[in-house]
Amino acid sequence: MQWSYLFKHWFATLLIAPFLSDLFFYVNPANVKIGGLVSGYFVVFFMSFIFSLPTYIIYTAVFYYLKKKQFSLIFSKRILIVISVVGVFITFAFVFPNMYFPATLAYMLTSLVTGILFKLEKNCQLKADY
Repeated sequence: MQWSYLFKHWFATLLIAPFLSDLFFYVNPANVKIGGLVSGYFVVFFMSFIFSLPTYIIYTAVFYYLKKKQFSLIFSKRILIVISVVGVFITFAFVFPNMYFPATLAYMLTSLVTGILFKLEKNCQLKADY
């Protein structure tokens, strides 16, 4: 398991989710509680980073444990993705309870997809000794 997976998953979620949230707004402009996250992108990124720290501290601890105990990659990846998606939901529920659900969904969906797309372990190529 490579540590870069943790950071790629985390930062990809923070970078992509505001765009997806605004896309939800443009699909249904009647949702007045969302939209405009991209217009304040750097502030949104910074605040997302701060609010995601508790989830990713837990994520890091679980990652370390799974790596140390050498659980299967499929099991480890599933656990890590569940932690990130549930963490996003809990954070939005406690910190932004009145925020419209599409913004929460955007972050959850982005976390799910980026977690699936990134590889947890580098491909090892065997070299033949001649």
